Amino acid sequence: MGLKNKERKALDLIKRALSEHEKPFISCSFGKDSLVVMHLIHRINKNIPIIWARTGVNHPTVYKVVDHYKKAGYKIIEVKPEKSFWEIVNEYGWPIGARNTGSNIAVAQCCKELKKKPMAKKTHKFDLEFNGLTAYESWTRYCRLKADGLYKFVKSRGKKGRDVCMPIGFWHTSDVWDYIEKYNILYPEVYNENLKNLTKRGYRKKVKGIEMDRGMIRLGCWVCPLKIKYSDKVMKQLREYHPKLWETLMEKGLAKEIANIKLKGQGSLIDGYFTEETLEYWIEKRPCFFDKI
Repeated sequence: MGLKNKERKALDLIKRALSEHEKPFISCSFGKDSLVVMHLIHRINKNIPIIWARTGVNHPTVYKVVDHYKKAGYKIIEVKPEKSFWEIVNEYGWPIGARNTGSNIAVAQCCKELKKKPMAKKTHKFDLEFNGLTAYESWTRYCRLKADGLYKFVKSRGKKGRDVCMPIGFWHTSDVWDYIEKYNILYPEVYNENLKNLTKRGYRKKVKGIEMDRGMIRLGCWVCPLKIKYSDKVMKQLREYHPKLWETLMEKGLAKEIANIKLKGQGSLIDGYFTEETLEYWIEKRPCFFDKI
């Protein structure tokens, strides 16, 4: 299905959802997917509010985009957490581990405190949520959207649950970028911070017969170390394009945490044991050591 047909289907779904609800909002991270959803919805109704979680650790390239849309007159409602990321780390530890937040208290609390809790507080009176969730980023997402559809009631949203609509749920990353380029949509510069095998469009790889999107740059909090369990690309990208932020993470204790996980207290006979005294040496001479656990 070409982009034109995907646009039409997305717009039809949005119109249907809007016709059935009185208080809709757009959940927006100002990443590529939610920007496309926002643009699609505002082609129909420019008065739908946008709710954005200002976590305090959003990627630095996001703020310019948010300011652009504010100046353009978009109704943007910011929600802020009660705790900072650093307070959460001090209380629960670094959010490193399984993607399934239920199996890791630090991961669960980080997502809950920075995004879920403040968003829930601000959105409980709305009866319809639009978001930019897409199926082809993970097999779990694909199966869930295939089974439940793109427009469904979610019991955990709001006080008594609410309908959630995902207009571009079955768009590939390439469709999203084609749309952004077609309508000249401003997006965060992080998507242009390429590495080998990590680009804004990525590539497709068949998983169980389905073409899934892989190797594409994704937007997230710049401090988030969750992905170092799965890939060395995100931390490397931060190190190469935002070295001062990377150094802040290392100095705040992430370097020690990664070393403890990888070395299990054994150190390295080649580079010397990882201690307070050798920390600076490891960070300077072996930065790639901290890209993945």
